[in-house]
Amino acid sequence: MTNQNYYFVKPYDEDLARPPHESLGQILNETYLQPFNWKGRTTRKSYWISFLINAILACLVTGITSYALNTHINLGLKWIDLVVSAVVLIWIFLAGLGQRIRRLHDVNYSGYWYWAAIVPYGALFVNFYLMIQPSVQRPVKWGNYLFYNSNSPSNNYYDQAYNPEMDRSKVPVPTIGQILKEHFFDCFKWNARSTRTSYWVGSAVNIVISIIGFIVYYFVAFMFFLGAPFTEIFNNNPFLLTFSIISLIVLAAFWIWATIAQIGHTVRRLHDANFIGWWWWIGVIPYIGSILLPLLLFHPTVEKEVKWNTYLFEETDKIK
Repeated sequence: MTNQNYYFVKPYDEDLARPPHESLGQILNETYLQPFNWKGRTTRKSYWISFLINAILACLVTGITSYALNTHINLGLKWIDLVVSAVVLIWIFLAGLGQRIRRLHDVNYSGYWYWAAIVPYGALFVNFYLMIQPSVQRPVKWGNYLFYNSNSPSNNYYDQAYNPEMDRSKVPVPTIGQILKEHFFDCFKWNARSTRTSYWVGSAVNIVISIIGFIVYYFVAFMFFLGAPFTEIFNNNPFLLTFSIISLIVLAAFWIWATIAQIGHTVRRLHDANFIGWWWWIGVIPYIGSILLPLLLFHPTVEKEVKWNTYLFEETDKIK
């Protein structure tokens, strides 16, 4: 089957074996009895069922513990209630952690991607986008499913030896210098494409520099407009006054340039995922736009020609 264009959830390839169908008992077993078995994979169905059960259990434990602590029953044993509830909640957390790591393996991502959830877009990428994607329909280097019928010809497909050649990609990987050049100096070249690595690294650098500029801008503005002692210094030193005004103008100009650079990189990244650049406007929709646009930008590179031009750097220049 040829690669299909998709918006959020990639369809299964009907020509390849589907992942095994686990029973509820098997899902509960791998979730709560094997939380430390991280060298394996788990299906999308197993992950979301266990996620729902964990959420229900956590709410029940929290509610029961809160009720027990606010009653006058067994006043001397309340510490036992706290210990029991803490143990249960910790076990629920570990069970969910194990399932998430195995689910990352199932979509061919290292479990270390779990740490990406500490940043906002990383949390959306790991906790939602990757979790709703189907299983990679081939063996992965982190092992097999914990429960499957080894006698089934379909499931035996996943029991084959892992082949690293299957993971080799033809997508070019730009250097940091190429990324910065593309992001800040090619911002008006929209009829092109940009890899996922280039976009997110460039965006991260843009955010860091913008935050630093924001702090400097408001510090200078505060001294110039609000700080009475500083105002007297400015009045007695024309050079310092001129320098401060020029600094504010330069910082404002940089913010405008950084915004244009971000728009240009976003449009090229959409092209790389085979989406028209006009999808950028979905990001201006209040509330949901800031979620929907990143979901499109999370899409991997379409490894075929698109109707826009190619990358802005030489594809032979790669990080080996």
